[in-house]
Amino acid sequence: MMFVIHWQAEPKRRDSVMKRFQKIGHGAPKGITIVASYHSVTQLEGWAIAETKDSVLIGRWLHAWTDLNVNHVTPVVDRKDMLKIVAR
Repeated sequence: MMFVIHWQAEPKRRDSVMKRFQKIGHGAPKGITIVASYHSVTQLEGWAIAETKDSVLIGRWLHAWTDLNVNHVTPVVDRKDMLKIVAR
């Protein structure tokens, strides 16, 4: 399963977010592959595309960041799977 994650931090928490990111990176546990990640130049938001077979891992991973970030998670499919969904 693929997920797009969008995280947002309040300006007053930016430095804390960056310190944690410098220390542990994304912090994704074993079982989650970060396919790509992007960060705004303001350092107040970012996006990641993550892949895992266990969606519970996504919840556990992002829960560890909820003291600093608001996280939005959207399950997504690639073009090949979308064509299967809409095939008639």
